[in-house]
Amino acid sequence: NNNNNNNSTIIVSPATISLKLLLLWIYWDAGSGKLFDPLGGWSSTADPLPALDTYARHTTAARYVYAVLGPQGLRLLTPAVVWIELLAVPGALLASGVWGSQSGTWLAIGLICSLHVGIAICLNNSALLSLTACVPWTIFLPIGWPPDGTAATAATSTHSPTIQVNLQNIMATGCLTAMMLGSIWIDALSASCDQSVRHIWSTLLHNRWNVFVGAEEYVTWEIAPGQLANGAVVDVWSRSLVVNWAMPGSGAPSTSTARPGRWRSFPYLAGLEGEEGEALWGYLCDEWNREHAGLPDQNLIKYNFFMLQADVLPNMAFSATRKRLIHTHNCFKGNNAVDDDNRDDGSDGAETIVNATSSSKSDSHEKPPNTATQTTNDSRDGDEL
Repeated sequence: NNNNNNNSTIIVSPATISLKLLLLWIYWDAGSGKLFDPLGGWSSTADPLPALDTYARHTTAARYVYAVLGPQGLRLLTPAVVWIELLAVPGALLASGVWGSQSGTWLAIGLICSLHVGIAICLNNSALLSLTACVPWTIFLPIGWPPDGTAATAATSTHSPTIQVNLQNIMATGCLTAMMLGSIWIDALSASCDQSVRHIWSTLLHNRWNVFVGAEEYVTWEIAPGQLANGAVVDVWSRSLVVNWAMPGSGAPSTSTARPGRWRSFPYLAGLEGEEGEALWGYLCDEWNREHAGLPDQNLIKYNFFMLQADVLPNMAFSATRKRLIHTHNCFKGNNAVDDDNRDDGSDGAETIVNATSSSKSDSHEKPPNTATQTTNDSRDGDEL
């Protein structure tokens, strides 16, 4: 493309075309999901809170952003995120491939990468994915643009780009087309049984990016108080000798800080039963005892696994914490389940049977997390054993 007599070269191949189309789909799927959110969480008129107000709370950088912009600033900035996602790729395509505008291309890349950097610093456990998401945008940068902004002398082609037809390009086009058609099939045409995570093709072809569509109504985190052979009470989930019921962000450990990465999916497997369930929950016992090998008095005997939840309120506030007992596990016995008929108050911390306290009976597993009503006491430690 020619821009003010400065020429630059754009590589055109099945790979570059497919990558640009993939970016177009990813950001359209993400942006349109927010734009057409039935609850309007990404609009400036969101009620009660816009999405950015609910997400920009969980890191130190996020709290500084909140302090600088305030609730009204975040309300106005929320819909801007949607339009950046929707327009960044079309803008980059037009600027680099049609208009030959370096400034337009850099503007589109700068806006979308600024968005990803903001996500990286404001959301826990998102830095790697967010920063990696900036890398594919280099596909819009022609090879003829050196750092000083002038055109490379070797890149003087001004004719329309062409694709060389050869066996390599034909094979690449066939593979990429099959992948795209497969993605359309798995999302729009396949039966529910074909979408099971047990099928490898479901994992490979499921290509949806409509996450963070709605505003976050509540936050959840996990805790697993357990009893050791010496009677001490520890937090098995955060691998801490101290049980802290406080909300993460106030110094208490969380899944994002204590067990990041794939551990974040652990609570979603709580419904597993039989051998699969025993392997899932028993792993925490094996892990703790393996890490404390040679210390028999610190062997883990049993533990409870709780999910805690608090509603997101205006002005960086949260509601009182609610708790839900997900699972009771005995590391040396087969009776591992939530048993409503075998619960003990244990309010003095002296009981050693791994059961929920009577205060959690009403919100253990009869209700989903967002309907539980019992508040917890942040100062308790062994009370849930």
